[in-house]
This record gives sequence, structure tokens and C-alpha cells, in this order.
Amino acid sequence: MEGETIVQQILKALDLHSGQLRQQMKEMEDRLRAEIQDTENRLYAKIRETEDRLHQKLLDLEKRTDARFERLETKMNYWRLEWSETQETVDFLARKTLQHERKLRSRAGQNEIS
Repeated sequence: MEGETIVQQILKALDLHSGQLRQQMKEMEDRLRAEIQDTENRLYAKIRETEDRLHQKLLDLEKRTDARFERLETKMNYWRLEWSETQETVDFLARKTLQHERKLRSRAGQNEIS
């Protein structure tokens, strides 16, 4: 009977010790979960911050690009206007040159007849 009592006491001690181990493991698991959650939260915040910075940089780049294209369009419109005016001047001068040539031919023809 005494052997049974010793075995019972050993079993109780083991049971008590395993309960303590389970409790310690549970506490470690809870701390680990909390640490993982904290790390996840910090990582998410960093990712969000980086994403926001990149988004802002893209917006700034888009604004600068739009401004440059607008300036380029303004220059191109000016050059088109200049080209159009130059073409009109050339056309005018060509017509005047033809008119003068006709007059000169006409007068040269009249001088030959006289």
C-alpha cells in the first residue's frame, strides 16, 4: 500500500508540474501572440507610411509632368501660329511677285509692239 501511495504522490506531483508547464506555455504563447500582433501592426503602419509617401511622390511627378506638357503645348501652339503667319506672308509675297511679273511681261510686250 505504501508503494501505491508513493506512486499516487508522484502522479500528483507530475500532474501539478505538468499543469504549471501548461500554464507557462500558455503564458509564453500569449506573449508570443501579442509580440507577433505588435510586430504586424508596426509593419502594417510602416507599409502604409511608405505607400502614402510613394503615392504623394507619384502625384507630385504627375503634376510636374502635366505642367511640362502644358508648357510644351503652349510652345507648339505658338510655333503653329508663327508657321501659319509665315505661310500667309509667303503666299502674299508669291502673289505679289506673280502680279509684278505679269505687269512686267505686259509692259515688256507693249514696249515691243510700240
